[in-house]
Amino acid sequence: MKLTTKLTAICAALVLTVAASLSGLMLWQVREQSYNSLEEHTQEKLNDLVNDFLDLLTFDYSTIESPYSQKVYLQYHFQNFDVEGSVLGMNGELITSPTQIDPRHYMELTLQNRSQTVRCSDAGKHYLILGRALEYKETVFHVYLIADATYIHQDLYSLLGRFVIIAVFVCVLGLLCVLWLIRKTMAPLAQLQKTADRIASGKYGERVDIHSKDEVGMLAENFNRMAVAVEDHVQSLTEQNERQQLFIGSVTHEFKTPLTSLLLNVDTLRNVYLPEEMQQELLESMDGQLQWLKQMVHKLLKLISLHRSAQIKQASVPELLEQVREITQGAMQKHGTVLEVYCKTETLPMDKDLLCSALVNLIENSAKASSPGQVIHLRAKGNVLEVSDSGRGIPQKDLERVTEPFYMCDPSRSKTNGGFGLGLALVKEIAAVHRAALDIQSTPGVGTTVRITFPANGNETVISQ
Repeated sequence: MKLTTKLTAICAALVLTVAASLSGLMLWQVREQSYNSLEEHTQEKLNDLVNDFLDLLTFDYSTIESPYSQKVYLQYHFQNFDVEGSVLGMNGELITSPTQIDPRHYMELTLQNRSQTVRCSDAGKHYLILGRALEYKETVFHVYLIADATYIHQDLYSLLGRFVIIAVFVCVLGLLCVLWLIRKTMAPLAQLQKTADRIASGKYGERVDIHSKDEVGMLAENFNRMAVAVEDHVQSLTEQNERQQLFIGSVTHEFKTPLTSLLLNVDTLRNVYLPEEMQQELLESMDGQLQWLKQMVHKLLKLISLHRSAQIKQASVPELLEQVREITQGAMQKHGTVLEVYCKTETLPMDKDLLCSALVNLIENSAKASSPGQVIHLRAKGNVLEVSDSGRGIPQKDLERVTEPFYMCDPSRSKTNGGFGLGLALVKEIAAVHRAALDIQSTPGVGTTVRITFPANGNETVISQ
């Protein structure tokens, strides 16, 4: 069952209940007011009747000695009062015939200064009985006044029919208003459902229009935020999948050339007679290619296992930079460059080995891009690790792609220097493991600056070479 149908049914039941309750309450109020009005009017008549009866007792009744004569006397004069519905009782016996019902069946009077009242029904008719007990010379008299209340119930039945008509009209009108309000209120939810269906079908750019600031509007706003997160996640997965495909293609391409060369060399050694010197040269070439493949596999395995092997903890930055300086001494001497190290940070949360590998990669790249005699700077200040050089720089068109695996700005020069195009890809992944930002700024002919930025504080320490 749809939510709109459920809400409509609930509201219909609520409206019917309220209408029935109000109608019943109004009918009960009308009945009580009618009975109260009848009781007041009957009470006045009873008071007058009691006063007349007391005057009768004090006038001639005391002079009559015979009980029978007293009874006849009272009966005669009481009937002459000509009060409709009046009944007189003497010592528990009625001395005048009840005109409608016997009041003794519904009321037991006791001597007191006030009247007693009871409502009753008999033979389909309704009555209001008022009675009062009097004592005169050890004789107890009961004076009753019976009022016909059937008209009250007839009026109630007539009002009930009118109330039913009014209640039905109010219910129909109320339900129409409720249905309109429900549909208006549920319209944003229906739009939300349609948008969710479109997003589920692959249209991740769909959003819900927000027209209110109530709970439904807040729900739509949260839904839009969720849709943005889903779209970003899907886009990220798509880009990741594309990168994986490119990565697999690049790995295949990089392995294809040396493997093909190795197969040709092996075939040559098997099927062609070569002098010993040429065989030695061919074997050395094959050994170089195998070493190259070994290094590539090592870097690929490291790139893949970074996130699983990382162990982040507080470590000494001066010790890290000193270790990087020692490891890169060979590269500095090979390319004739100088490394200057400056540290103003004591500790950082890091995996020391991974971060050392990243800095070594950056410094070796700077050494390859620099001319002999140029200075490479390694700095640690606050939350930033920085490597800068004054080398040939990176063209702007290549700057955004240098962190892609196997991407090389100058493939021929990189091959000559023994590069694979994986160094900056490793640096990028190591920075991501540390939740740090990698920023590369470069100008051709001016130099390159690479910064790894993450939160840290430290004290000044200077290491120089």
